[in-house]
Amino acid sequence: MPPSHIVMYARERPCPDVTRSRERLSELNLAWTEFDIESYDMAATTVEEMTGQRRVPTILIGEAVLVEPSNDELDEALSNAGYEIRVTSRSN
Repeated sequence: MPPSHIVMYARERPCPDVTRSRERLSELNLAWTEFDIESYDMAATTVEEMTGQRRVPTILIGEAVLVEPSNDELDEALSNAGYEIRVTSRSN
């Protein structure tokens, strides 16, 4: 069974947490679907319903909902969803 699809709710305005999460997913050569909460009202509503706020990035991996995750939290959720994560030395 393939790993769960990854969905990221973000914004185009500069945000260090969004940038870091995008970079980590790219480093791992993973594909994801991204919705801009400032361009799509439904995306903003979805994030607000899940988290009670409009915080980004909000990332869905399987049943996990991550809000502003560290790289370690992101890696753990990916691993739990069936992705093979190569752990490297890094700072968060």
